[in-house]
Amino acid sequence: MKRLIIFFILAAWSLCEAQRLPSWMNELPHSGNGTYLYVRESGEGSTLTQATNAALLRVMQSTANRLGRPFDANEVDFALGHSTSLATVSRQYNIPINKVDEYDQQLADGTYRVWVLCQVAMSATVQPVWEELRREGEVNNWTSLAKSAVVPGLGQMGKGYTAEGVVTLAGEVLLVGTGIGSYYLAQADLRTMRDASTTYADFAAARDRYNTLRTTSYIAWGAAAVLYAFNLYRAFAMQPRHADGLAVAPVLITTPNAPAAGLNLTYRL
Repeated sequence: MKRLIIFFILAAWSLCEAQRLPSWMNELPHSGNGTYLYVRESGEGSTLTQATNAALLRVMQSTANRLGRPFDANEVDFALGHSTSLATVSRQYNIPINKVDEYDQQLADGTYRVWVLCQVAMSATVQPVWEELRREGEVNNWTSLAKSAVVPGLGQMGKGYTAEGVVTLAGEVLLVGTGIGSYYLAQADLRTMRDASTTYADFAAARDRYNTLRTTSYIAWGAAAVLYAFNLYRAFAMQPRHADGLAVAPVLITTPNAPAAGLNLTYRL
């Protein structure tokens, strides 16, 4: 039994490591409106700070070129290297950039490579609504975690990973149902074993079923706990994406008496 639990823990850990790469490394998120777009750049350096600054410098330079703004790469590199914040440099050059996320990797020679995901202005005449976007980012992580804590998989669905959310919910229901069913069936066999009128043959059969069902129940509960923890990790860590297909999200429905909770189902092509 202990070996099975250790196996499930190691399997869940390996899945977590396999999913560590952010989704935006493979596919850039959709902006959702015409005021900004997402840009991904990378940079290298002997430290994480140097590599991050190199990546941000590339984002600023490409954005400045698109917007037609004057840009001095040496000055920006010097400012970032002396702990000047990205927000300060962006305001100074009037280049709206909001860093959303980053991913780092240590190379074989000990140096670092960092990828940054940024929101940047689409044009010189339209500015992104940064505060609104930041609130959306906070909601995506913490609210998704809360959703999946109540209903496993719901946070993933809200972030656009509908298939993963449905599979997670179905798996949790199956494992919990198996655990509960096995437990009550085992209790029925236990009552048979304790009945003084039970024959030896019936006692032996009930004992074998009881041991099997009890082991099945432990495995199901252990797997359900591991899946639940992995579900919380995924709901919080994954990056939102455009939901292709069915998207499920909880909503608050206004009724004449009092607000009521409901689910919003949308299908996107």
